[in-house]
Amino acid sequence: MEANRQSHTFGRLGEGPTGLAKLCLIVGMCSIFIAALGSSAPDPAKDIIYWIQRAIVGGAIVILLAIFFKHPLPSQRPEGLTGVLIASAGLFLAAWVTGIWPGVFIAPLLPLLVAGSWCVERLRRG
Repeated sequence: MEANRQSHTFGRLGEGPTGLAKLCLIVGMCSIFIAALGSSAPDPAKDIIYWIQRAIVGGAIVILLAIFFKHPLPSQRPEGLTGVLIASAGLFLAAWVTGIWPGVFIAPLLPLLVAGSWCVERLRRG
């Protein structure tokens, strides 16, 4: 248990920022099912469920952005992190489902930032 806390292992997802990014992506995408369940709920509960889904997606996007800004250069990223950050474009759908508009605009921006950082580093190297 102590080793788990020190290395930040997230089960089979991996450890460190890559595992955290995978966890955020999975939880954010699975929140679409929360919105689907909310559509059949009574009106007062529907609003609460949608706000919970919005908070989950918004939190996932913010955490992924923080991970990107902590590891902006592809050569300095942990193994597998670039692929997860590119796959985060899927959070666009989760944000669009309930209309969290900042998420709708920021979710596709993250893969563009990742691709842009890759291009910049590639051009610098030669």
